[in-house]
Amino acid sequence: MVLRSTSRPWCVTALRVAMLGGWACWATSLSAGEVGAPAIGTVNTIVVTAKKTPEPVADEEVKKQVETAVHSDPYFYDEQVTVTVKDGVVHLQGVVFDDWDLRTARRVSKKIRDVKRIVNELQICSCDGGGGA
Repeated sequence: MVLRSTSRPWCVTALRVAMLGGWACWATSLSAGEVGAPAIGTVNTIVVTAKKTPEPVADEEVKKQVETAVHSDPYFYDEQVTVTVKDGVVHLQGVVFDDWDLRTARRVSKKIRDVKRIVNELQICSCDGGGGA
């Protein structure tokens, strides 16, 4: 839409029309069908009927996963560590050599997806042979 006037430049006339709301009236005069929008009054209803929840994994499966993860760590000696699982809570029991092993056992166990919590019942053993100096 080009507005032209012989007495003044066309940009001044277009500015006056825009300021008076001429453009707004023209824009609102379009119907919903011309723009491609849905007609007023039609509403599509979306209903969510269920939420997918992960299936609980059996405690024996979690125990196998934790034992495999602890055993596969090349820097952790797991012969003295027992793993028990009840309702997704892992209990680590036994003896480790130092604080680093203690943290490694917890870190490796946390990586298992279905572990809810870790109860640390590990003890640090000073392996000086029992004789003392």
